[in-house]
Amino acid sequence: VIYNYSKCERVPLLRNITSLSARFIDYRWELLPVFLESCPNLKSVSLGFCKSRGEQPESISLGPHCFLQRLEYVEIVKPIVDDEAEMGLVSYFLENSTILKKLTLFLHPSRKNQESLFLRNLLTIPRLSSSCQVVVSDYHF
Repeated sequence: VIYNYSKCERVPLLRNITSLSARFIDYRWELLPVFLESCPNLKSVSLGFCKSRGEQPESISLGPHCFLQRLEYVEIVKPIVDDEAEMGLVSYFLENSTILKKLTLFLHPSRKNQESLFLRNLLTIPRLSSSCQVVVSDYHF
């Protein structure tokens, strides 16, 4: 559904969606914020990603955001291995979700040696919700 809309088209308001599970076959998530903001009653999001070899991720649009006012739970279930793209996605949820309770991330096994740097960077991201718990776990295939 997300790919059916260009940056010029308006995504219709989807008031009845409270839970969303989305899987991306690549990192083309530039319209994800627009889509999420069209779901004003969204409480739970589960995202998964699969990257093609050599593909570079798109960054999330940093334009004006509507706050995700009802979003309580975010889970990124497929490990992202690109630090900049991953931090952009995590920042988007932490900085724009007013009552986020829990953000769960799964690290790719190849990142074990970079885990402390990743966690330090994660701690520097400002949070709109002061009660948000961030859980980082190993991804098991």
